[in-house]
Amino acid sequence: MQRIPVQLITGFLGAGKTTFLNHFIQARPNERLFVIENEVGKVNVDCELVMGGVEDIAGLTAGCLCCSLYDELLDVLEEVSMRREEFDRLVIETTGVADPSSIIQTFLGNRGVERVFELQQVICLTDAAYVEENINATDEARRQLVSADVVLLNKCDQVSEAEVEELVQKLNNIHPTATIFCGEQGVFPIDEILKVQAFHDERTTQVAPTLPKSTHRHNDITTFTLTFDRPFNLSSLAQELVKLTKLYRHQVYRIKGIIAVNTTPTRVIVQSVRDCFILSDGPLWEPDSKRISHIVFIGKDVERKAIEKMLSRHLLKS
Repeated sequence: MQRIPVQLITGFLGAGKTTFLNHFIQARPNERLFVIENEVGKVNVDCELVMGGVEDIAGLTAGCLCCSLYDELLDVLEEVSMRREEFDRLVIETTGVADPSSIIQTFLGNRGVERVFELQQVICLTDAAYVEENINATDEARRQLVSADVVLLNKCDQVSEAEVEELVQKLNNIHPTATIFCGEQGVFPIDEILKVQAFHDERTTQVAPTLPKSTHRHNDITTFTLTFDRPFNLSSLAQELVKLTKLYRHQVYRIKGIIAVNTTPTRVIVQSVRDCFILSDGPLWEPDSKRISHIVFIGKDVERKAIEKMLSRHLLKS
């Protein structure tokens, strides 16, 4: 049976998540949507702001899905699973202070959830006027940004065209594998957003060769790409990356890339969000292509040389 597609909408306080959600609902009039609205306060005001046109809506209050409401999230997912014939899509809007990585783990690390739901995109709303201030000041805003597959730069009418171009470049430097859209008042091209490929698929292989190889810093956010021209020992590399994501889960926000190994004819896609680490098969290497690994690291004060040295130990000898 086909899995239920899931869109996870995140973004810092005031970024325009609920406005975008309403635009999303308007743009999918023929789909039966189940919406989960998360609100920190005891009264879920956002539920009242979601327009008609959804099949059902669940409001989870007095906590965040990423921490205190985890069990409640699983209960709602079980309800949707039992009624799966009634819905075409699940859309989740998090609170403005949520860390989406824990929610992502639910969809990628729980086999029962994975059998029913397919997390297609993590969508992060950012306010063009305050995005730099927010990511400089709060760890939550940084994690929301780097966890996303799609970044929506909202309220672009409130800044100049030159500032928009500068912001897009800075966002690309911070998170080079994300797809960025610019818009106003929560209006974005929904069909184009839904075409952005899922969190753990071949999209990495398409963008990795063009990623910047230098280190970029935005306040204390570090982004760099490591490139290796020899294949890895997959087993020992995987153990190293698991250890890295466990020990430095508060520093390493995101890992995303493709690696070459000598035991498979396919690219191996590596992904992590916080300490959720995933390896999956990608497309076949072309017969005449050079097998080069590209791995992107995004984190807080992450040392490039130390990680490069750590991973180089697992390269096979020429």
